[in-house]
Amino acid sequence: MQVYAAIVRKTFSGARVHIALDLREALEIAAHRRFEVVLLDLMLPTSAGVDTLLRFRKAWPVLPVLVVAAAEDKETIRACLDAGARGYVPKTSALVALAGAMQTVVTGGRHVPPEAQRPDLKPAANGG
Repeated sequence: MQVYAAIVRKTFSGARVHIALDLREALEIAAHRRFEVVLLDLMLPTSAGVDTLLRFRKAWPVLPVLVVAAAEDKETIRACLDAGARGYVPKTSALVALAGAMQTVVTGGRHVPPEAQRPDLKPAANGG
């Protein structure tokens, strides 16, 4: 987590980073702060898989979410993008891809990793 926080701070000078240890804490932090982007891991102690994203999106449907997760299969990546994630970064490529992915998402774009770049991916539910 600290590595990702350092990447955020390096990418966005002056950025404030808040780290949640589980989904409940993430939802609580989001309720009291304004964010330009949320980095969401799909495997939290209180939630797992795409359900984590779905639960977060239900509470905060317009907040841009960039999933950073261990899964690299097209099905999981596609499910996250279909569920409204603005982007997806596999943890194996996070050190090299995260900064660019965050910049893309913050400026309104969509980051689709090479593992899932297919022409039939539909737009994110939040318009991204």
